[in-house]
Amino acid sequence: PFTNEIPYKERSISSEVHPIDLETQLSITAIYIYIYALLQSEMQLQDQLLLEKLLQLHASMQELKVECAYWESSDPSRETIRARARSSSEDMGAPVPTGGSAPSLKGETSRRNSIP
Repeated sequence: PFTNEIPYKERSISSEVHPIDLETQLSITAIYIYIYALLQSEMQLQDQLLLEKLLQLHASMQELKVECAYWESSDPSRETIRARARSSSEDMGAPVPTGGSAPSLKGETSRRNSIP
């Protein structure tokens, strides 16, 4: 006859630890050493690529500094405009007190404030 019950047999789980033979231990150790060597060589390759990229970026920055210096010195009548860092209130979209005679933007909203 058909029943809805699933047969269940109690099984005892052995807590015995079976020793691994020496050949298996050596194989596992060799695999770990091989994986370690692969990971180490991969990390060295990534380090080398990152270092090369950093050196390229550094060279580009130096070229830009030289070019900026050339353009700043080529026209002495031109007023040098220096970039300044944003304050934290600018990053939040709040107006920054200038302390000078800058025109007020009352009634106007910043583009940053219009973003939800």
